[in-house]
Amino acid sequence: MQILHQKTGEVVLSANNMLKDLVNECFDLKKSDLPGWLDETIENDVAIINSYAWTTDRCRRIRICDLDIKGKFTAETLVIYPEYCYETPIFGTEYIRIGTKKYFGATDFHPVRGDTEYENQYILSYLNQFPDRDQENSKFYDLTKYFSKKFWTSKRDYDFCEEYIEITRKYLKQYKLCLAETEEGSVDKQFHKDYDVHMAEKDPAHGILKAYYSEQFATDYIHTFLFDLNG
Repeated sequence: MQILHQKTGEVVLSANNMLKDLVNECFDLKKSDLPGWLDETIENDVAIINSYAWTTDRCRRIRICDLDIKGKFTAETLVIYPEYCYETPIFGTEYIRIGTKKYFGATDFHPVRGDTEYENQYILSYLNQFPDRDQENSKFYDLTKYFSKKFWTSKRDYDFCEEYIEITRKYLKQYKLCLAETEEGSVDKQFHKDYDVHMAEKDPAHGILKAYYSEQFATDYIHTFLFDLNG
């Protein structure tokens, strides 16, 4: 969905399904099957969750989770995995609203290796125009692993979704360039599996999904959809 900016008249992405719209804008997508137990939309009296998965050129998996706890909480998360034959980082971003008082956004190129050579080739060379991250510790993320020096995050007391989307669009532009310029090679698939295992262990979504769906749903969703190599 798109809307017109009230002041400039420019077309901007709406506050709903922002990341789905952005991914469709940036990539030529081919829909992928969801796990057999998971419907694209699951809704109950208080919550609705939308789940999407695609492939595209040089990417083996693109997935989005769009969760809305009515009147309390919304979260949109996107992760893009390159094909195994490329050492391209894993792209990750999310935007969260807690009521009408707390808003949070984050975007990064997640390195699959932690050495300096990798960082210089696949992170800094594509994100050199972006500022270095301004924190070394986070209550939400384990920044010691799978987060780059160019990890962007912001927390506000007002909805800054338009600014977030513009920043994420710029990251995605550089990510597409990185994908296009990465040469095929012999890449250890274990890098992707280790990433999924680590992120699944750290993901705070389990508590939210358990509270509004069920513990079994939360476990299955995280381990077979959000981070499917962890299953």
